[in-house]
Amino acid sequence: MKMLKNMFDKSLAALLSVTILSMVAVAFWGVFTRLVMKNQASFTTEYLRYALLWTSLLAGAYCFGEKGHISITFVKDMFKGNALIALNVITEMVIIFFAVTVLIYGGIQGVKLGMNETSPTLFVRIGYIYMVLPISGVFVTFYSVSNLIDLFVKKDSEGEKNL
Repeated sequence: MKMLKNMFDKSLAALLSVTILSMVAVAFWGVFTRLVMKNQASFTTEYLRYALLWTSLLAGAYCFGEKGHISITFVKDMFKGNALIALNVITEMVIIFFAVTVLIYGGIQGVKLGMNETSPTLFVRIGYIYMVLPISGVFVTFYSVSNLIDLFVKKDSEGEKNL
């Protein structure tokens, strides 16, 4: 599982790097055309808006993989042992439910609806832009399942140490 998670991490980091670098290049081009050429390239604003959407959702998924997301720890700190494991399992199951229903299922519905609409300056179907929703949902679901497996592998290894 670690090898698969490592592969997901690297592919997601590469995708995020490409989106951020492209945003920097397009923003630079937009500023250059506005200030030097006195006529801003029309696609830059729209591209940056959509690229920010992709970057935000993919970076959020990456945070789940790194366990760097915001959590309310004062509730977790009240639990110990099996109760803490149960709380962590419930938390991961809620995250999986949200990722599958809202990001994956809802995202697929949004992609289908968006295929009938085209971006005015990029001339790309909006459905392709919305495709980040199910993609990030798959990443979040994978990371949450990985966290669940880690919970039980960690518990089993602790049980073996106590024997």
